[in-house]
Amino acid sequence: MDPFLAFFENSTLATWIRGELIGSTLVFPVVVTLHTIGMGLVAGGSAAIDLRILGVAPRIPLKPMGRFLPLLWLAFVVNAVSGVLLLIAYPTKALTNPLFYIKLSVLALALVLVYRIVTGVLRAPQADGGKPTANAKALAAVSLATWIALIAAGRFLAYTHKWELLGVPAVL
Repeated sequence: MDPFLAFFENSTLATWIRGELIGSTLVFPVVVTLHTIGMGLVAGGSAAIDLRILGVAPRIPLKPMGRFLPLLWLAFVVNAVSGVLLLIAYPTKALTNPLFYIKLSVLALALVLVYRIVTGVLRAPQADGGKPTANAKALAAVSLATWIALIAAGRFLAYTHKWELLGVPAVL
């Protein structure tokens, strides 16, 4: 695994992202900022839909909330690209931390839940004015908990790693 990690850590792209090349000192902060904004939009938009399904703001029709989906998917793409760039910058930090794999698993669950909510709730006939079913509410509650867990896992990644780079232990 070390040669694989070393290949990415020593690449021009990784050193550029980390700000080690002349003129690249702002790259890492910009990537982290984009990742944070993307997560805020994805998790926030999903949370708004989940909370509406759970009964918050019942006067707001559920079906029109589906109009936010293109923005959510755009924010997800921004998050995916920035996340890959962060992984390229510090592969040892992420790939040697079990929490990283938990985060990816929770992310997969969150995406499945978004898909199920979109297809089974937002596009369902009762979304026009009927009350969400118990199944819809259960999906929304699990989705909300999943987004909270995903954000927590992402934040904990910054503080729970054992290695910063190959051969460079974390200072915790």
